[in-house]
Amino acid sequence: MPSKGRSSRILQGGAVRHLLSDLETRLLTELEWCDAVGEIREQYALPLHATQSIAAELGIRHPIVPGTKEPAVLSTDFVFEIGHGRSRTRHARAVKSASEFDIRSPKRLKAVARTAEKLEIERRYWEGEGVEWRLVTDRDLDRVRCANIRLFLSSNALDPREGQAFWEDALTFTADRLRAGSDRPLSHLARKAEADGKLLERQFIACVRHLCATRVIVFDMTKEFSPDLRASDFEFAAARR
Repeated sequence: MPSKGRSSRILQGGAVRHLLSDLETRLLTELEWCDAVGEIREQYALPLHATQSIAAELGIRHPIVPGTKEPAVLSTDFVFEIGHGRSRTRHARAVKSASEFDIRSPKRLKAVARTAEKLEIERRYWEGEGVEWRLVTDRDLDRVRCANIRLFLSSNALDPREGQAFWEDALTFTADRLRAGSDRPLSHLARKAEADGKLLERQFIACVRHLCATRVIVFDMTKEFSPDLRASDFEFAAARR
């Protein structure tokens, strides 16, 4: 499929995700981070006969395959399920850059209108299916937050060679240091832990990452995760309830 952004393939759970832009990668990251989200399908093809019928009803030209007169199959960037107790609902999302709707230049009016037409075909299809559909732009997806989530999801920060008992004690130690709410940066607490013979600096930071990844602690995710953050920047999730 043609892409106006940076295409990528991400290995997830043994399957390869085909993404057509950095924005799609960001939205996938947000969906993966949400515990309630179940199956995620990307580039979900819509039935050609249905989209052709909708285009005819709207009185607009159905997209065609470039260089031919053959009708093009439209797709929705993401279709996913959200769990609600024992029930599940389907949701659909289209992803576009906000710049694609910039009409300050008269030359852009035609392109923006055409984009809107194709999105309306997509919206009406999902409306007919009883599925919530929304348009997501870069204004909805914070770049730093997504980078933090990707860091936490990328791998387990805890070295399995140290053993489970070691990390259980290390996590308890780290959590206690964070609970103290020190205004010192994590880097200072990590150096102190190593100087005291408790944990190596990298192990202390790894524990903080793990506590974030497992939602034990939370912080303002629009700030980049780094050793410069302070213990007081973090809050234990249970305290919010």
